[in-house]
Amino acid sequence: MQLNWAAAEAAAKEAANAWTAEGPNHPGGVILAFDREGIRFSAAAGMASLPQGLALTPATRLRFASLTKHFFCAFALHHGLDPAEPLGALLPDLPPELAAVPAGRALGMAGGIPDLMPSFVLCGTPATALLDDAALDAFTRDLPGLDNPPGTEISYSNTGYRLVEQGLAHRGAVFREWAEGPLNAALGTGFRYPKGWDRPLPALADGYWRATPQEGWRIGDYGMALSASGALTGSATDLAAWLRALLRGDGPAGDVLPRLATPGMLEGGRVAGYGLGLALMAMGGRRWISHGGHLPGCKNHFLLDAEAGVGVLLLSNRDDTDPLLPALRVMAALHGLELPAPAPALLPEGFFVEEEGPAWIEHRAGQLTFLGATERLFAGADGRTAMSLSPYLPIALSVEAGGIAGTIGHVARRFRPVAAAAFSPSAFLGHWRSARPWLELRIESDAEGRAVAVMGNGPLRRREALTLLDERRALMPVGAAPWPGRACLWLEAPDRLRLCTNRSRVIRLDRAG
Repeated sequence: MQLNWAAAEAAAKEAANAWTAEGPNHPGGVILAFDREGIRFSAAAGMASLPQGLALTPATRLRFASLTKHFFCAFALHHGLDPAEPLGALLPDLPPELAAVPAGRALGMAGGIPDLMPSFVLCGTPATALLDDAALDAFTRDLPGLDNPPGTEISYSNTGYRLVEQGLAHRGAVFREWAEGPLNAALGTGFRYPKGWDRPLPALADGYWRATPQEGWRIGDYGMALSASGALTGSATDLAAWLRALLRGDGPAGDVLPRLATPGMLEGGRVAGYGLGLALMAMGGRRWISHGGHLPGCKNHFLLDAEAGVGVLLLSNRDDTDPLLPALRVMAALHGLELPAPAPALLPEGFFVEEEGPAWIEHRAGQLTFLGATERLFAGADGRTAMSLSPYLPIALSVEAGGIAGTIGHVARRFRPVAAAAFSPSAFLGHWRSARPWLELRIESDAEGRAVAVMGNGPLRRREALTLLDERRALMPVGAAPWPGRACLWLEAPDRLRLCTNRSRVIRLDRAG
């Protein structure tokens, strides 16, 4: 196999230069390419710390975010986890529906478990609020159910990782101790696992975000206690050492890569495209193993070609990085391949809804939002299907019978256009309260007759105008920069309202008056 390292390096340098196109004093990132024997090249640009003027290098420590997941899955398999084992066998005090989810489903994004942070945000809790383990445990054990039955859908959630990590720790297998001890000793790396975002670490780069290019940079913040879903930190060279060991099959966790990269199977024989902490994608006849990571101000991705024994990784400390695309461009250049063409016009623009339930989509200029989660669209091989490249939100849609149909999350879906008519908000008006003391919501009509949601107390009290999709579904802004979103308010019954996003669909409110 002919690999074009020079073309790949040129693509990496082009991507790195884009980080400092506005000037040198901006955050940036690092791109490394490697094979089983070592690092073939690196490209770095930007600052690890803007106030201190410290440059980013391949040796700079950064937050891995969800790149942590496959580390943990390797650790879990190495320490005897049976993926078929239900979560209740690891943590006996879980509620019944959660306890019945197999560990492999929970780690393979097919467990239907609500993601904790999006669930907190739906209840009006800022993502920056400090949430320790006790608060997270109490909230988890109070969850009223699952987003969907296990094995029916790919829907990204971090919660299963936290639960499996806790269960293994009860058995004496502590991920943090392994990562900072035996793993570092075996590889000569400097991986660290800070329990909270506010724990200082030597030489850790700040993560930055900004609302618009005209605004100044802000340092990202995150309140939830970290876990095996995204806690690890390390340098790009540390990460490359681990990935190279996986490619060789002689790493501290042994020859575990094939097990991690075996895609799960959904009900009906559907291939999930996600294994254990690793995702799979195909391009130009090549099969690549990948994963991304995102925390406020941290955007990362890596790609492995296990057959060729090569890989590309990108770590960035700026929230406007789209890490998958530059990593793909480098890997495609290495193999002499072309990326799929963007698909800005294969689907009609506007809002669309399913006939029943809370599912909605919005398409604008080649970007599709499903239940609040947005992905770029690319043209499929048939020239009429619009597809995402994301294994966490796989999308394949085309125009059909005046609407849009296909699959999202490997679930068949059909959407009809939202009518242009003005809808009455009367069915939504009133006082709503969750059965658990999480959220109260008042929906009222303003002077122009629009529906407005009022939620929160004191300084956190906010008023948000609703976008009515039809008589039973409306969109409400939730969260705040750098992670603003929209939740669907779904009237599943005249006196029952459900708040839904892609990662949390179980928050229900009853009419209180």
